[in-house]
Amino acid sequence: MKVGIVGQKWLGESVFKALSKELQIVFVAAPLKGDRLAEASKEAGLEPVIHGEHGLAGIFPPCKLDLLIAAHTFVHIPAELRSAADWCIGYHPSLLPLHRGRNAVEAAVAAGDKVTGGTAFHLDEGFDTGPIAFQDWCFIGRQETPADLWRRALAPIGVDLLVKAASHLLDYGFIPGEEQAVL
Repeated sequence: MKVGIVGQKWLGESVFKALSKELQIVFVAAPLKGDRLAEASKEAGLEPVIHGEHGLAGIFPPCKLDLLIAAHTFVHIPAELRSAADWCIGYHPSLLPLHRGRNAVEAAVAAGDKVTGGTAFHLDEGFDTGPIAFQDWCFIGRQETPADLWRRALAPIGVDLLVKAASHLLDYGFIPGEEQAVL
């Protein structure tokens, strides 16, 4: 199975390392040369695409992908790039459809939520709007900051859910998807 990863930092690197044990990763895109995902890709012998602030318009993988994964990315995955893969999924650190957007972790803490979680979902043209594949949850500690919550629970949940989705595709030939509820 040929996989592409668009991402960054610890989450992108962790997904790359977990999936490269069993799958063929043929495309990696990261925002900066020194990013952890970019460095892990280089160490594995795969030159990453560095997209910087310009986003992913006009960037294509070297071949047709079975799976494209967005692992901690703040850039929109354009339709042209999504069409290069049979399946496209991403991770969002909330129980979608709650707290869509870039500041989901901060929003959950600021709202006084006692429970939050993460969602592996199918990428579409919207931001955090695609069908839900898998979700997991965690409690928010009373004095927990958004950064603490991300490191303790939400980033590890993201790795687990993205790996689970890839494994499901490998084992069953599809990734489930349920439309998000309208709130």
